[in-house]
Amino acid sequence: MNDRTISAKERMPPLSVRSVMIAAGLVFVAYSIVLLVARGGGVLETIAGGVANTVPTVLTGLAARSAIIRHVAGRSPIRTALGHGVVGLFFVVMTYWSLLVLLGLINGVSATEFDVRPFDHRAMAWQSLQNVTMYGLIAALTHLEMRPPAAVATLKDRGVADVADPAPGDLSRYFIRSGEDIRPIDVAGIVSIAGADDYAEVRTVSGSHLARMTLAEFEAALDPDRFARVHRSRIVNLDRIVRAEPAGNGRLLLHMEDGDLIQTSRAGSKRVRDRVL
Repeated sequence: MNDRTISAKERMPPLSVRSVMIAAGLVFVAYSIVLLVARGGGVLETIAGGVANTVPTVLTGLAARSAIIRHVAGRSPIRTALGHGVVGLFFVVMTYWSLLVLLGLINGVSATEFDVRPFDHRAMAWQSLQNVTMYGLIAALTHLEMRPPAAVATLKDRGVADVADPAPGDLSRYFIRSGEDIRPIDVAGIVSIAGADDYAEVRTVSGSHLARMTLAEFEAALDPDRFARVHRSRIVNLDRIVRAEPAGNGRLLLHMEDGDLIQTSRAGSKRVRDRVL
């Protein structure tokens, strides 16, 4: 696994319940409209069909998103294509099978007495096309979410720090370009640092910029008594933590001074807890 894959995965924020509910609502409305136009029928029948299509689409979509993040994104082009083939096939088959089961439950005598009947070949082909299209949309959105925080083409516009090699733990100040000017950055003003391939995105109390240092180089150069690597893709300034709250599974959710929320790994949580007196 390369550094780019790791940093992209760790930058992925967990989906909130609100986001999932909004996505489910949009899928339900879209399917309901299609069913109403294509088949007619009453309101209850349309709602039942919309629910039957929405539930498997959302659940298998969440599973597909997780699989793309963990096993597909960041690989070589061939492995990415093969990975999408496997995950896409899983999505299409499981969504179709789940839809048949839900329709059987809705139209059955009871929860234990129902028939699972496949669609005819034309309806199955149309449903499979819908599922393939939906998977393509999920995959595209997932890859967009995993993009680095800034494109290399815009580095000059944003101002990129060219940091000299400091002694371990001795970095206290460096300079960045801001238009035609060069301005100093005080390390004490850093709130957090995120990995971005061969660069690092530095968030300070006054803004953010990219620096030509990897996260590992920053970690070696910063004072370990003031900075801690709380994730494979994040370093935080311990002086800039407003508060920390449990996030489950031994992790912490850090509320930073600039309003950013950073979830630690279990090892990163221990590094923060070790500072508790």
